[in-house]
Amino acid sequence: MSSLLAISSSPRRHGNSELALRAFCRAAEEKAITVELIRLHELKLNPCRGCELCARDGFCVVEDNMQPLYKKVAAAQGLVLATPIYFGSLSAQLKIFIDRFECWWHAKYRLKKPFVLREQQKAGFILCTGALHKPEFGHNAAFIAGVFFNSINYHYGGMLHLQGLDARGEIESNPAALQAAYDAGAEFVRTQLL
Repeated sequence: MSSLLAISSSPRRHGNSELALRAFCRAAEEKAITVELIRLHELKLNPCRGCELCARDGFCVVEDNMQPLYKKVAAAQGLVLATPIYFGSLSAQLKIFIDRFECWWHAKYRLKKPFVLREQQKAGFILCTGALHKPEFGHNAAFIAGVFFNSINYHYGGMLHLQGLDARGEIESNPAALQAAYDAGAEFVRTQLL
């Protein structure tokens, strides 16, 4: 059975990106995909220290709530990252999460022992919400996500950038935006997980 790991990186519970993520995940659940949603803001995640100790064996030495997330990413078939757009790119919470995969970069490129093999055909998706109608901000976030997915041997499975959403929960009064998130989830499941 396929599984989808959904990462919400908004510091606001029930913010627009999280609500869009829930719509995306509902499409997966309707196809019997096991979904686990993680809220990064509720975890203790330290930034990468740049100590390079992970270059020895591919394992991060920082002990915090990131350790179980490595196992979840390795086990999932699909990974969706949801972020509000802050200052033209992704949230600090998501950037910390991504940067902590430096250990996987070392495992793949230096040690030649990646935790995920390309042959496993895992896929990633980036879902962004923001107040401004600036498509380039979504492209900024998608570029970073694409580099991340490639580094962990997930292939890039797409991006959705929902614009014009500012106030907390504003997406709930925008059925077209929620439908777009649901449709993106359905398409991702159809093309990447089934």
